[in-house]
Amino acid sequence: MKRFIYLLCAAGLFAMTACDNFLDVRPESERVENDQFKDAQGFEDAIYGVYGELQDENSYGRYMYWGFTEVLASNLGCYEDEAQFAQPLSEYDYEANEVQTVIANMWSEQYAIIGYINNILAHLDERPDLTLHDYYRGEMLGLRAFLHFDLLRLFAPTDESAQGIPYVTTYSYAVKPFYTVGEVYDFILADLDEAERLLAAEESEMDYPRTNDNVRNFLNYRNTHFNLYAVWATKARVYWMRGDMANAATYAERVIASEKFPLATPQEMGDYLAGKLSEKETIFGVYSSSYIESVRTLIYNQTSFVSYRPYSSSGSTQLPFETIYSTDGDDGSSDYRYSLQYDSNTGLWSKIIDHYTLEGGSNTPSGWEERHDGFTLIHVSEMYLIAAEALLTTDYARALSYFDTELSSRGLRGFATRGLTLTGENIFNEYRKELFGEGQIWFNMKRLGRDIPSNALGRTLPASDTYYVVPIPDDEYEYRNE
Repeated sequence: MKRFIYLLCAAGLFAMTACDNFLDVRPESERVENDQFKDAQGFEDAIYGVYGELQDENSYGRYMYWGFTEVLASNLGCYEDEAQFAQPLSEYDYEANEVQTVIANMWSEQYAIIGYINNILAHLDERPDLTLHDYYRGEMLGLRAFLHFDLLRLFAPTDESAQGIPYVTTYSYAVKPFYTVGEVYDFILADLDEAERLLAAEESEMDYPRTNDNVRNFLNYRNTHFNLYAVWATKARVYWMRGDMANAATYAERVIASEKFPLATPQEMGDYLAGKLSEKETIFGVYSSSYIESVRTLIYNQTSFVSYRPYSSSGSTQLPFETIYSTDGDDGSSDYRYSLQYDSNTGLWSKIIDHYTLEGGSNTPSGWEERHDGFTLIHVSEMYLIAAEALLTTDYARALSYFDTELSSRGLRGFATRGLTLTGENIFNEYRKELFGEGQIWFNMKRLGRDIPSNALGRTLPASDTYYVVPIPDDEYEYRNE
């Protein structure tokens, strides 16, 4: 069955029995749907359902997180996983049947979630009396922008006059038009602006350490909701991607200055890298008790021909994992991220997996079971690096301070201490170290028009939309031409 974005908006009822379940979509009748949205609890169930759907493997449970762009960025390799798409993807063969299937599923799943969001927003328009109306609406507008932004970065070029993607704001069967890249950016920022206004009360909330003892349960564990700081952080990403460094710095600095997301210390790196939501650094993440099982086989077990792993320095590797962490004068051994996430003998890559739980050993930190299962989509450390680059040519001292603060939290010596001059290349290198395995590096390479060191092909590919623009599924165009 073809799944087009304008058909996927035709979902009926949202029902959630727990935050960790996927949406139970039941197109029964208008009466049933109206029952779903008769009170605040119904709206909250639907919103939790949206967050639950982000766990789907075609969304951030795998492909929209690490399972697609980390392969493109040559960070992770796999000879063949169960979908048999990893090898052709690593060679940028977007025409391979297995790759096209994954692309189509990612496209349709993201727009399906956007459809669910639009249904919630449509019903919220009818219930301005709800006590937490502004929180509900602000979260959904912010998340709608976030989802469209990732689709835009994946499926469109950076040229703002070029064709972008549909920006879907209604819940209907109607065919949604394509907009230019620039127009889509404007829609994204408009949604984020409105979300920022609606969530403004959170500027006096979410202090660290968080108590999560609010009598309104919906206002607890806010880093698993698209909160005000997630809006600011997404704005920083959007402006940074767009090349508006002044605004990128403004919003990255707002998140940092809030002091509500302190950087982890070097001694905490082992826990921070262990695949649970960080009480300190997670600005926005997805709660999930099922994610750990999906990465057990794909990453942790390190089974030949099935599991993903970083490329090592053996063979014809263009950019081995060890080299990434030895740039800018560091040998890797002093970088806590390197020493705690990769074993050169086993290839164990533990940055985004809860290895404590999987190992079940006696070295599990105290209180580990009480920490949030799931994965982080926005880290505060990224804000330091965006701020550093955005300020590099206008306020060097401040840029250096942000950069060195992030470095020292990872166990590295700052550039000021070492008497080194900070450059954009240094920031790019550190961004690659810090965001390794989290799906963001490919977008940074695309933003800068970087040549692509292809580990799978054993050569460097010139920067080109041929590689950087993932083709929109053919079915999307075929249906429009019928």
